[in-house]
Amino acid sequence: MKRRSIVVLLFFCFSVLSLSQSRTLDYYLQEGIKNSPLLKDYYNQVSSALLDSLLIRSSKMPQVEAKSQLLYSPVFTNFGYDEVVTDGGNYQAVVSVSQNILNKREISNKFQAIDIQKQGAYNSTKLSVAEIKKIITEQYLISCADYNDLSFNKSFLELYYKENKITYQFVLNGLCKQTDYLSLQVETQSLEILVNQLKNQYETDMRLLNQLCGLNDTGFYDLNLPALEITGMAEISKSPLFMQYKIDSLRIVNDIAGIDMRYLPKMNWFADAGFLTATPFNFYRHFGFSAGINLSIPVYDGNQKEKEKQKLKLAENTRSSYLDNFTTRYYQQIQQLNSELKSFKNLEVQLQNQLATSEQLVNALRQQLESGVIQMTEYINAVKNYRSVTKTLSDNRIRILQVINEINFLLTQ
Repeated sequence: MKRRSIVVLLFFCFSVLSLSQSRTLDYYLQEGIKNSPLLKDYYNQVSSALLDSLLIRSSKMPQVEAKSQLLYSPVFTNFGYDEVVTDGGNYQAVVSVSQNILNKREISNKFQAIDIQKQGAYNSTKLSVAEIKKIITEQYLISCADYNDLSFNKSFLELYYKENKITYQFVLNGLCKQTDYLSLQVETQSLEILVNQLKNQYETDMRLLNQLCGLNDTGFYDLNLPALEITGMAEISKSPLFMQYKIDSLRIVNDIAGIDMRYLPKMNWFADAGFLTATPFNFYRHFGFSAGINLSIPVYDGNQKEKEKQKLKLAENTRSSYLDNFTTRYYQQIQQLNSELKSFKNLEVQLQNQLATSEQLVNALRQQLESGVIQMTEYINAVKNYRSVTKTLSDNRIRILQVINEINFLLTQ
């Protein structure tokens, strides 16, 4: 009985679907980063912080204002406002200028707050890029697993179709039992159902991948399995996750300093020039100017200052507790993931050995099947076991890449 060799079987197992074109992980990462509205928000926050710096610089300059008022208060017998109060009217047109002074520390505190805001936006951008890469890579690997599983089982289905034609001819010639043919048909029908299920799952996960990347794409493509490697070392002080806690600490320190700034004496000078008169007919005789200084010294506010500082100190204690917990979990997670990675790599070696043994068994049973020593069901079971081992090996390789993806996220700097 003429049969395909195991080489043909392996060729089908690792063949790809005939789709229009292929796409890589890099393509989806670039599209996901480019289309992320969150990253655009952070970029705008940085630009906004730069504008805030310019606003503070502008507030340091003298503020010039032009004011005018024409007020007429008529007085008749037993009618009208008291002229002692209104002077019958008020007519003015002046240009005033004022500027805050002795506020260098307050201005410095505001600049520090903006600098911390920019640091937070930059760090959030870096962290968001890492999270986007992690999420898209995870979904891409899931789609790859679907694609490989679909390709693998589709290749087996094509092989079963060929086996059905050959076995049917042998049944007609009396060289094979009809039960063998029916057993092969049952297995073929089961595999057809599985292929349809895998196709639906692959399409569902591809749509989700496109959604994560902001792509309005309904096509399906060949997916190339990425070659991920662990990048960097575990340096928690350079991690954006750690830097967020550090930035929060700087913000709290700056807020405490800002409270102190509010209780410092405030002083500003002012001056104006123009005319001011109660009678509009001789306003040209009342041109003049004035100048002065305002001084404000906080005295007592019901001890609000200390209460606000206590709230910020509580926030600092909370931040410190979260940081300690994060530091402990950070190294534990990396250690656990490295342990998982080692286990999966060891399992891959075992699965490869098992796959080689399964391949030998399929070849041996094929020869016995051709000689009529065994029934088709025994051969089918051996092929199903071969498929199972191959799928487990493929899933294990996907899991290795998933663990590497999680490690690289934690190692982001």
